[in-house]
Amino acid sequence: MVIILAGIVCLSSCDVEDSADVNQDRIYSVYEVFYNSNTDKTWVIARFRFGGPTGTLLELNDPASVSFNGDELPYNPVFLGHYKEFAGRLNSGEFIYTNVDGATFTNSVSTGTTISFPSGLETISKSNAFNLEWEGTSLSEDEVVGLFVGSWTWGQDAAFLQTNEGANGLELGTTQLDNLPDGQTTIFMDRSIIKTVTQGTSEGGIVRNVYRAENINVDFVE
Repeated sequence: MVIILAGIVCLSSCDVEDSADVNQDRIYSVYEVFYNSNTDKTWVIARFRFGGPTGTLLELNDPASVSFNGDELPYNPVFLGHYKEFAGRLNSGEFIYTNVDGATFTNSVSTGTTISFPSGLETISKSNAFNLEWEGTSLSEDEVVGLFVGSWTWGQDAAFLQTNEGANGLELGTTQLDNLPDGQTTIFMDRSIIKTVTQGTSEGGIVRNVYRAENINVDFVE
């Protein structure tokens, strides 16, 4: 699942190793361009793991490196990867990763699509399933929409995911809505296009372009 709200969530161990210490053909790569319309900023992140998507996190040190559109991405421990922030929306670009053996892998970001919440959405009843139809085009191949509701308090949140091609909304079921406390809560929504790397090691990797809609506050009632 593309975690809509957590581009910096650690999926397994947060221990980090030098990429030079592992078999270079067993490095899995995740390249991400994440635009947040709430801040009008883009985070560009490249993460590397040994052995697959949940393997040990790796840091690239000279002579290994990764860049985006010619800008080298330094390692940032907060983001658990190589990161740089840009003003405005970046909706295309090219990652270039060079490993310690000098092999270079080039991967382009697929153009993403915008999304927003329906206008006038102010109240949702937890007693009935709710079909949230977003403003924007229907999902194309390799696109997903994720929605998160809650205050990050354990047990008082809900997450929903739509992966069906052609879909234009999310069904918010009563089982998940019932977890939410009564009152006003912030809703987050991300639209992502995810492609398999065109150039990578035998472990592979993905290239992800994420657009976060402007958050809204909704009153949840019984």
